[in-house]
Amino acid sequence: MTDKRRHWPLYILALMLLLAGGIAVHRFSAFVDTDKMNPVFADRIEIYLTKGLVYEHHLPRGENGCSPESSLVAYVLGGTQESLSYKWKTVGRLYAEGTVRKILILHRPGITEYSPVLGRNLTNDEWAIGRLKEEGVPVENVEFIPVPPATFDTFAEARAISALAHARRVKRLVLVSSRHHTERVRLSFSHFNADNAFESYIYGSEEIVGIMEVLRENLTLRIYRYFVLPADLLRRFIVPLRKLNHQDKMRDQ
Repeated sequence: MTDKRRHWPLYILALMLLLAGGIAVHRFSAFVDTDKMNPVFADRIEIYLTKGLVYEHHLPRGENGCSPESSLVAYVLGGTQESLSYKWKTVGRLYAEGTVRKILILHRPGITEYSPVLGRNLTNDEWAIGRLKEEGVPVENVEFIPVPPATFDTFAEARAISALAHARRVKRLVLVSSRHHTERVRLSFSHFNADNAFESYIYGSEEIVGIMEVLRENLTLRIYRYFVLPADLLRRFIVPLRKLNHQDKMRDQ
């Protein structure tokens, strides 16, 4: 039996969770029309739904209002162009304060908006460099990190960046994400940094999202907490066990 066949019950469970969550979000959307809702009531709902999604852990400030640490490495998690624009502002502020000097960002293949200066469409990486320059971050301080595409993007980024931090012996890592994604970021990076090889500090951008996006993130966070991360722990346990059983069989032959 192949690995895929062995894992089919987990895949079905994930699909059921996704379908159930999608139906719940769709049904709830009929009752969550913020244009028709009392603004104060809508704000209270959004605050309530956002409570468990946000986790920020900032570096301590010095007497001058800036971080006493300097030259730290930052990683900016991926997202849409609109979402990334807010993240660039956050990492630009951290760079201006002297908190971070090396900035890692997700390499994204493909092209984006047209550049009249170049007479062609910018690549996604060129667009990112241009926006970071506008925030005061020079190109030589930016490094693009390729991460293999995956169904669960934050999980894949946490795995790749944590491995990179271990390999480069990074002791302190600043993570920049959308504010309502910060708890998912914390869970994912803690999962791959169980030995506390590096300290992580999490900053949320000032991006503002609607109730429907908050609902989707609530569902995604639960899928990570109750399926994605436990399934990876199970895989880590099973794979060495299979190798050990295989070695025993080989010795017996």
